[in-house]
Amino acid sequence: MTKTSADGATDVGAFSHAPLFRAVDAEALRRLSADAHAIAVRGGEYLFHTGETADRLYVVRTGRLRVLVETEDGPKLVRELGPGDVLGELALLTGSPRSASARAVRDSELLSLDAARFDALIAGDPDFARALLRELARQLQASGGLTVPSTRPSVFSVVPLAADVDAHRLADAIGRELERFGDVDTLRGDEASDGHAALLARAEAANDAVVLVGGGGDAQWDAFCRRQADRTVLLAGPDTPVAGDAAGCDLVLLAPMPAGRTAAWLEETDPASHHLVYEAAYELGASRVARRIAGRSLGLVLSGGGARGFAHVGAIAAIAEAGYRIDRLGGCSMGAFIGAMAALGLEPDQIRDRCHDELVRKTPFNDWTVPRVALIRSRKAARMLERVFGELDVEELPRPLFTVSADLLSSRTVVHRRGPLIEAVGASMSIPGLVPPLARGGKLLVDGGVLNNLPVDLMHDSQEGPVIAVDVVRRLELENVSETPQLPSIMETMTRATVLGSVERAERNRSLAALVISPDVQDVGLREFGALDRAVAAGRAAAEAALLDADSLRARL
Repeated sequence: MTKTSADGATDVGAFSHAPLFRAVDAEALRRLSADAHAIAVRGGEYLFHTGETADRLYVVRTGRLRVLVETEDGPKLVRELGPGDVLGELALLTGSPRSASARAVRDSELLSLDAARFDALIAGDPDFARALLRELARQLQASGGLTVPSTRPSVFSVVPLAADVDAHRLADAIGRELERFGDVDTLRGDEASDGHAALLARAEAANDAVVLVGGGGDAQWDAFCRRQADRTVLLAGPDTPVAGDAAGCDLVLLAPMPAGRTAAWLEETDPASHHLVYEAAYELGASRVARRIAGRSLGLVLSGGGARGFAHVGAIAAIAEAGYRIDRLGGCSMGAFIGAMAALGLEPDQIRDRCHDELVRKTPFNDWTVPRVALIRSRKAARMLERVFGELDVEELPRPLFTVSADLLSSRTVVHRRGPLIEAVGASMSIPGLVPPLARGGKLLVDGGVLNNLPVDLMHDSQEGPVIAVDVVRRLELENVSETPQLPSIMETMTRATVLGSVERAERNRSLAALVISPDVQDVGLREFGALDRAVAAGRAAAEAALLDADSLRARL
């Protein structure tokens, strides 16, 4: 709900600083400001909704607003507006209803100009109309007619969910990490002499990021913190009662949590994302939280590809040795298996040794059976997953992970972000025909490579930072192929056939990645697990070469 001032605004500066009116003469600016009124919108409130009559335009004086369009998956952010930005002008010019909604990110002040006065100015001043249309055309040309990308978040709130949880320690650690990217001010609510909004406005104008810290016993300040932030971090400890609403927020859980408590928090509070910060590695975990909420975290997506996926181990090693910190992981099939071990915190040499012990020495995919459902029973593979991952759930990993499988019944991709880790990895590795489908929740789950072998899109949508993709199956051996190529084994055929349907999607997903690493592993058979070290070396070499020309990636971190 908005409030309108009783007096007409006379703020010529707000209009003169708006890019839309940069070519408008001084007299027209004076008339604009004289006809406008100041309004206030509290953080979290809507200025207008999709489908409403477009009866006025707005110029942002202070604060920030987001423009949202409705999609099948819910509201999607298309623009983020700050001081000097104009919104609602196109609907006035076209006479159409609002095509999007506008919601205040934090307490904001705007100048409002109604449609009748705007139309009168256009009709009575041809120079104003020409200047306005010229600037609109320039902006559309510069953006290619597309939506304007959102800006990085800059105001972060840390609010404890219980009085005995130390929000200041986490906020200070987040602030230290954010200082790597610019100036940071941390506000705790007792610095304001002229109101909280004015305090925040000064801090935001003078810094690249502002951290607001709640939990000091001031209910009004805590409410202000939650209302103003681009990203709100809610903090709970192991003993904090599971309760509340965290929709749209980041939930930080101080680990280790009691068994099942993480799942209960996610089920009860429905956060936008969650983070685990372990006492034994507090600074490491808090720094990861800071990078993720600031949109500067590095994600890594690993494709499926059988034994060729061993190249992921070498790529991970090279990425780490180049000084990059991997904060998020996603994978398909063999990429899910290796990604899950990395999310557990295993080092590349430890992952290599696990792969050798489990996949080379113990050969888990040779417990053959009469092929009624699949060629193998998969009992050996199940025991392998139990040995490697135990009873851990996906949501309990120190680094966030997702895996993908495909549902034979609905023909849809299934994304695993919660639940038993052995099921999330096992379903993603269930090659149709070789391994029996995994029956869970009314679904029959098979290898995710059937529909999305390189699921960069699922990580890209989070907007938490750039993504590196490692793709080990993109190229097929087309060179030196005779007219009668050698027939592959049945296992090789099934493995290849699994990813045929997702080749085009993988190509599209490659374009979403900030960097794509394509190891040269075409001489490694898809079931040639004995080629472990050769594939690892190829992955390392490809990653080292790709990272030599990664300036655009560095600029986003």
